[in-house]
Amino acid sequence: MFYRILVLSCLLSTFVFAEVIQTFYGPVEVKEPILLELIHSPAFKRLKHVHQYGVAYYTTHREEYNRYDHSLGVFAILRKNKASLEEQISGILHDVSHTVFSHVGDWVFGKEYQEEDYQNMIFKMYISHSGIEDILMKYGYTINQVQPKGKQFTMLEQPLPNLCADRIDYNLQGAYYQKFLTKKEVLELYEDLKFVDGKWVGMRVDLLKKLARFPLFMTRDCWGAAANYALSRWLADAIVRGLANGSLSWKEVHCGHDSDVWKKLNASKDAFIQQRMHMIANYNDYFSWVDPKDAEVLVKFRCRGIDPWVLHGEKVVRLSVIDPDLASEIETLKKKAAEGWPIKLLNPATKGYFEP
Repeated sequence: MFYRILVLSCLLSTFVFAEVIQTFYGPVEVKEPILLELIHSPAFKRLKHVHQYGVAYYTTHREEYNRYDHSLGVFAILRKNKASLEEQISGILHDVSHTVFSHVGDWVFGKEYQEEDYQNMIFKMYISHSGIEDILMKYGYTINQVQPKGKQFTMLEQPLPNLCADRIDYNLQGAYYQKFLTKKEVLELYEDLKFVDGKWVGMRVDLLKKLARFPLFMTRDCWGAAANYALSRWLADAIVRGLANGSLSWKEVHCGHDSDVWKKLNASKDAFIQQRMHMIANYNDYFSWVDPKDAEVLVKFRCRGIDPWVLHGEKVVRLSVIDPDLASEIETLKKKAAEGWPIKLLNPATKGYFEP
């Protein structure tokens, strides 16, 4: 009897429990305990309540797309392409340190247009205080080994106009929600894109042409739009005031949910916060787009156009080589980004909020 129990114990100790994780691209079987613990950690699950487009969810772009779905999408892309375990961990964690309302945190903490986003600046601190470092240490990893901006993680991060796992996912999911691509086309691109010799390369030129137009649209309509610029700054103002008067805590901003903080700000009795929330709700009353000659301010922004690598014949070339119109569209938007959106102010409360 003792022998049977011993054998059974040994068999159980070597059995690997797998779990199927649902992602935007379909189910992914995960056996590695560290990945499962990270995915089920409270800090990672919080991302279900942080919208991908920040304040735009409440104003201009109400897609049900959050940092949790995005991070699992990045993980799925990395896993399908056989990224190292360290890079898969990094993909899961790369957005975990976002504050509520995503990049609004950049404005709240005074970073504005510096090169490094706020969530990257606090990544190590956040990991060490969120319980995630304990999970990493349990399996023999350090924070430095899985730092998302680590130069070794070239599948995960690449400079524009290249694709990378992060950029592939937020463009694929975003293009689906904005009806640039069908779900079938998204899945075809998910299968098509491969990481070869340090580059993400695709063969479906027809679908990549569609995909490449999406970030140009989003740069104009959301990410780089004058409205998003103003709304993010006004919401940041309200949050800063809440932190100053004690109605909001550091923990709520860094570890809370968008909806909870949004409700709290809207219910605030503070006159300044009330004013900023009113401005957000009625932003069209505060400025308008005009002819450049009539502009009071020019709102500059960053162009996020992509120019993917594609297999063309026997050569790997930029998509713009095959589609010269794409190169022209990217350059046109870059020029506009440098010039800025021409804005006329309609309300004195808006003054001082559009200077880059």
